[in-house]
Amino acid sequence: MRKIDKLIKIIKDEDKKYIEDLISAEQTELLNHDELNEKNILDIIKQIKEFELVYPDGFLKYIKRAKSLLKKSKNKINNFSNCLIEKPDNIIKIKFPWNDTLHEFDECRKMERQLYLSDSLVYDKDNSLNVSSSKSSHSTEEDEKQECTKRINTEYDTTAIFTQNSNSISLSEGGITPMLSPSSSNDEIFDTTGNRKFVSSLCAKPKGVKINERERGIGRAYEIETGRECEIEAEREKELWEYGERSLEGNEIQLSTVTCEKIAQIVEYIRYEEVGLSQIDRVCFVLLAGGLGERLNHKDIKLKLLTNLISEKTYIEYYCNYIKSFQEYIKKNKKKDIDIPFIIMLSDDTYEKTISFFENNNFFSLKRHQIHFLKQGKVLCFKDNEAHIDFTFQNGTFHFSRKPHGHGDIHSLILNNIDLDSLIKQGYNYLYFFQDTNALAMKVLYLCLGISIDKQLHMNFLAISRKPGEEIGAICSLTSMDNCKKVVNIEYNMLESIITGSGEKEIVDEDGYSLYPGNTSAIVFELRTYNELLKKTNGFVPEYINPKYADESRKHFLRPTRVETMMQDFAFLYCCHECTGEIMSKHAKIGEENGVNSDSIGIPNDLSLCGRGRVGVTQLDRCLCFSAVKNDSLKATYNAQRNIHPECMFSAESDLYYNNCVFLQLACMYNRKKFVLDKIEMKTFNGVQYFMPPKVLIEPEFAFTLSEMIKKVKGNITIRNKSTLWIKSDALIRNLYLDGALIIEKLNCEDTILPVMLEKNVCIRNRGYELVPLTDINENNSVHLQIRRYKLVKKEALIISS
Repeated sequence: MRKIDKLIKIIKDEDKKYIEDLISAEQTELLNHDELNEKNILDIIKQIKEFELVYPDGFLKYIKRAKSLLKKSKNKINNFSNCLIEKPDNIIKIKFPWNDTLHEFDECRKMERQLYLSDSLVYDKDNSLNVSSSKSSHSTEEDEKQECTKRINTEYDTTAIFTQNSNSISLSEGGITPMLSPSSSNDEIFDTTGNRKFVSSLCAKPKGVKINERERGIGRAYEIETGRECEIEAEREKELWEYGERSLEGNEIQLSTVTCEKIAQIVEYIRYEEVGLSQIDRVCFVLLAGGLGERLNHKDIKLKLLTNLISEKTYIEYYCNYIKSFQEYIKKNKKKDIDIPFIIMLSDDTYEKTISFFENNNFFSLKRHQIHFLKQGKVLCFKDNEAHIDFTFQNGTFHFSRKPHGHGDIHSLILNNIDLDSLIKQGYNYLYFFQDTNALAMKVLYLCLGISIDKQLHMNFLAISRKPGEEIGAICSLTSMDNCKKVVNIEYNMLESIITGSGEKEIVDEDGYSLYPGNTSAIVFELRTYNELLKKTNGFVPEYINPKYADESRKHFLRPTRVETMMQDFAFLYCCHECTGEIMSKHAKIGEENGVNSDSIGIPNDLSLCGRGRVGVTQLDRCLCFSAVKNDSLKATYNAQRNIHPECMFSAESDLYYNNCVFLQLACMYNRKKFVLDKIEMKTFNGVQYFMPPKVLIEPEFAFTLSEMIKKVKGNITIRNKSTLWIKSDALIRNLYLDGALIIEKLNCEDTILPVMLEKNVCIRNRGYELVPLTDINENNSVHLQIRRYKLVKKEALIISS
């Protein structure tokens, strides 16, 4: 220490405090280093100053917290050993009757495979569909074509809807399938030509008419049956779908006792969604996007990963497209032209790359001023349980090791960079936080918002039904010995150790799911209370440390560790009404007896730092709201074999298609219509086995809420297994039978508010699009295909543009 005593004399007075902090923090290895001199001591001070810009509480407090947390970790002290863990309060659980729908992947019944169509348009590349009906049996093919054309002209402008000149194209062999994007990913393209047939009537369903389907060569044959058997079948069908009168606008539904149970949850879902949608102009968005895709063998930012191979939209383009659609909805329905604030937290690793990606893509049709890029700094790392700073000495200079502090930093970054008071004055009342690779989070935003409004929640976790052992945080009610209760997230490894230590097993419900729903890291915050808490706490979020020990002695680390925070732990700052200053002081005493202070168990010493608030949970099935990309193929395969979600590129793409199938199913069910799928196939790509439903992709321009979709899906829908349905624009869909690929879009040059209106009944068959394994891994394939190890083969598609 004699050397430091000499050096401190040459340091400016305002910088001497940093040397005193190093001494107080017992950083002896650094201070006694042989190479320490009057030049590099100034470099050390500079690095500490830079750190304190990232960590406002200061260097010394950071070291003290680290020592406390490391002591607790070494001694295996459980954060919640004196707490009662229960099912969370303020939970709204919406579970649909999947036993009656497509969720169980059961083989569809023969009856459900039948699609009743009258006055239909049939698109088929082969002349293999034989059609007969009581009406058309005496008509010539030319008569049928003229009758069909006459009927279309009565309802629509045929040149706008179905003519090839306006991009309504039936693609089959001989023509060229257009690329969907200039950056399309090495897809195999097949030459095709169009061969479209207009057929006046496929079948008239009532009365006494039944369609039987049977194989005939490579085509299908439909026959008409008459007689008493058909009358009985028709009557049974009518009784089955007799739901009663309903009014979507008033959310009032009168149901028979048989069907009431089936759609009650849909009614509840719509009610909350409509409440949320009424406040669509009151929400700001916060995206946590500090990560690279290195674990996925993707060296670029995760926001550049493709959500799917049909649209080839990256995650960030996907999110921006939703925000743009929200703005257009507000302009149309609320007569307001606003630019919704979009806050994005980035890291040193992703900041420059993300901004460059936005600039190169014209900010994905958003405006530059509405996007706020916040950069998260890095904190110091420790080499041992005594919290000695990890450093290297190179070229005469000391370099401190640093790592990110965790996504909990978003709160301090918002406090220091975003004027929340101004946003409140502009009328914004809510913040929606979501992660970088969960495309489904946007689908249920207004449901969560509606529940927050209806239940007066200050913080609302979006959660999923969780299986015991699943590697996802659990939302629980945490009650202390003094009856202070909080609804918080407990990480899965911590919860597992608590349950294992107690000798108990995790309690499950009748469906085998845990009573503690899984955290999706999507959260709705009420803005005023959130803003008040930020100011009280200076953006502080309870911290933790997670060292990886080299052996059972727990003395040495495999790699340097650091103090971290999690965005969702802001919930610890909301106190229920039972909490008092006396209770909080007892918590502090309990912590001190165990060698840690209350900061390290997630409870602030000062009660004034807490805010009164209601924290709740919106629990949905995973398929509705959550499918993240976290794992490479090896980890994904391991998870799939254990019946745990793979959370990889393949599963995320499949889940996106399946999610759209689910919402179409719910819309059809609500409208007393049928949605029919074949048994969903299992596929294996890159060693990962997972299901692959029909590739259904619904853009927000068509519908971004279930209530909007209900208004636009007005008929029975049958989609065969390997089909592709991509709805890119506003449209009205009646009866649809799809066995191939169909794309519905609007031309960019058109200025019309009219939706694309499909003919009353449409039957489409073509060779479609197919996902196939990528057999040749080489540089000619894009990085997106190399990660997935599968590609999209575009064979044939029908494109309908208004």
